[in-house]
Amino acid sequence: MAPKSSSSKKASSPSSGAQSTKTAKVKLPTEYIARPLNINNDYAKACNIIIHPDVLKANEISSGSMCVVSKLGANGVVAIAKAGDEKSHPIDVFMLSSALRSIGNILLGDRLEVRKISSQPPYASSVTIGTLQGKEITETVDRNFVEKALKDCGIICPGMVLEKINISNGDILDIVIIAIDSDSMPTLGNMSLQDNEPSGSVFLSPPVLYKNGSTVFKFTNERHASSKYDIPAPLTYEFVGGLSKEIEILKNTIDLPLYQPTLFSDFGVTPPRGILLHGPPGTGKTMLLRCVANTANAHILTISGPSIVSKYLGETEAALRNIFNEAIKYQPSIIFIDEVDSLAPNRANDDSGEVESRVVATLLTLMDGMSTNGRLVVFGATNRPNSVDPALRRPGRFDQEIEIGIPDVEARLDILQKQFSKMSPERYTLTEDDIKTIASKTHGYVGADITALCRESVMRTIQRGLKDDTIVDKTLLKVTMSDVENAMLEIRPSAMREIFLEMPKVYWSDIGGQEDLKRKMKEMIQLPLEAGETFSRLGVSAPKGVLLYGPPGCSKTLTAKALATESGINFLAVKGPEIFNKYVGESERAIREIFRKARSASPSIIFIDEIDALSPDRDGDSTSAANHVLTSLLNEIDGVEELHGVVIVSATNRPDSIDPALLRPGRLDRHIYVGPPDFDARLQILKNCTKKFKVMDTSVDLEDLARRTDGCSGAEVVLLCQEAGLAAIMENLQADRVESRHFENALKDISKGITPEMLEYYESFASRSGIAQ
Repeated sequence: MAPKSSSSKKASSPSSGAQSTKTAKVKLPTEYIARPLNINNDYAKACNIIIHPDVLKANEISSGSMCVVSKLGANGVVAIAKAGDEKSHPIDVFMLSSALRSIGNILLGDRLEVRKISSQPPYASSVTIGTLQGKEITETVDRNFVEKALKDCGIICPGMVLEKINISNGDILDIVIIAIDSDSMPTLGNMSLQDNEPSGSVFLSPPVLYKNGSTVFKFTNERHASSKYDIPAPLTYEFVGGLSKEIEILKNTIDLPLYQPTLFSDFGVTPPRGILLHGPPGTGKTMLLRCVANTANAHILTISGPSIVSKYLGETEAALRNIFNEAIKYQPSIIFIDEVDSLAPNRANDDSGEVESRVVATLLTLMDGMSTNGRLVVFGATNRPNSVDPALRRPGRFDQEIEIGIPDVEARLDILQKQFSKMSPERYTLTEDDIKTIASKTHGYVGADITALCRESVMRTIQRGLKDDTIVDKTLLKVTMSDVENAMLEIRPSAMREIFLEMPKVYWSDIGGQEDLKRKMKEMIQLPLEAGETFSRLGVSAPKGVLLYGPPGCSKTLTAKALATESGINFLAVKGPEIFNKYVGESERAIREIFRKARSASPSIIFIDEIDALSPDRDGDSTSAANHVLTSLLNEIDGVEELHGVVIVSATNRPDSIDPALLRPGRLDRHIYVGPPDFDARLQILKNCTKKFKVMDTSVDLEDLARRTDGCSGAEVVLLCQEAGLAAIMENLQADRVESRHFENALKDISKGITPEMLEYYESFASRSGIAQ
């Protein structure tokens, strides 16, 4: 929004006749714009700001005295006000970015308030100094260099950064104030800004004054202000993990069009003017925009999607034009448009109205004019790029599109390292290998998820300490690996949140027998992960899919549950019939969406139960809708777009009903027969199901029961144990054991569902399929 132009009461209430004559010549604003200060200016000291003389007089601030400058409605920082040129615009407040911007997080283009300070800050008794480079300064050698820099500054605040200070050995360092001490420290937090301001107004950072000869310096290798001041750290690129490539692209895209546009004009071409950042939520798009704003020495204007939308006709378009006009006036400038899809939706959609179409048309016209309007760059961010009007996504508007995807294991490691670096090393016990292990387990986690994981780990640590009465000293609380692992159970990956299922915890040990099946499943899932480099070196592609087939009740679905629990990989469960939708195209869209999520959260497993419902043989009586779903499934598994890091696990008891195109190598590579359990498997199932039956205290012979259940499926053996337990409860409501007679009664009611004809059917399919079992 453009700054207000109406006069304030302060500005219209001069303190003298001379002032009244002077202020009558110009209409003073109530808010101001932060502007860059020329480094060669005589007033270019770290804490100086240059203000129009009439504004100083209206606010009763004399040139050379202290004032408070802040964002609108926020706490401020203390600065020294200097009278500027009378020919400058009263709305402009010129400042040097090194100190004030580092504390107040003030960006060029921000709307500011300037207020008078009523009492002088105290003198500093000691100042603790570090460097942004983490290098400790030698007091005996470099004290004079630091003393001169602080003497020129005058005001000292924790968090203040003095840039490019030369020291004795020729190094150029950025000095940062870590902490301060003063005899009057108790009053620092309650200094009144003005007589008519409410008492208790506080500063973002408590100010003190440097006193030559009495201020003592202390030096440290710390890089940031002490946490006791609670100063918001400016967001810079060094805090962003896992996006080094994207950051490099952004830097190049900003530096060349804004600061070296003649390089392009010499070749007769225009520089890139628009960049669109897109990717899933939580990957760091808005964070990158904030980093650009904090590091670029340019006028920053921000549009948050719906924030400029007005109910009155034409006001939204006028607000857009005002923003672009201001950017042209104060160039070099950058315009940020967050959630650009809400401001410029696709006009081809039926729900796009006349207002949206006019806003899109206005934005297109304004972006077309950027090429002739000097040093101006527009950034857009969205997590729905396909919802943005296509006219914006062409060269000349958004020239470049940068995808901020879900981080891989190296990027997750970088993010974790940056997160743990914010903690003191003595506050956690994790080693470098532990952090690497966490990175390898957090498949599908975006940057926001990893940040939440670290926060939840600290919460677990604090809760553990509160429960332990022996922990009195909070310094004994340390984040451990178990705290992080417990936190991972609560923090689910954002990429999987919409389709995440709370799977029951099933382990390989819960499945009786089927050792060959377990081995093959482990090979399919774990080998490509553990020996990925070997696969690439030999040019061997990992198996894409497996079909589990066999009689009902023989652990096919249970195997998928155990695979989800044991592998630790993102797991997507698809129930065949649920895919179908009565609306044309919706079933195919559901298939595409499942595979898109699986790709973005890879490595992942897609489990399709009852796959015969999704992929009936097209030579049979399949419907048109089923054929369309099958075609989509075939293209997703082995189509033009490669399927990397995704394994398909499917299950059916009718394998001959599946279309042969799905069963060929390259799609469902392996066909694994899951047959009835053998004697050892049945015995293991009986032992698992009778752990609480106290059969050891009775005459129950589990081996005899395993022999007598020959030909039963695993589900039927489980049912036998359930029926025996139910019989014991019906006999005695307080029963604490199950005896042999209960099993005998249960055996009489168990009927075998697997027939010899059924087994011959699966043997016949195995011989026809030709795929290694």
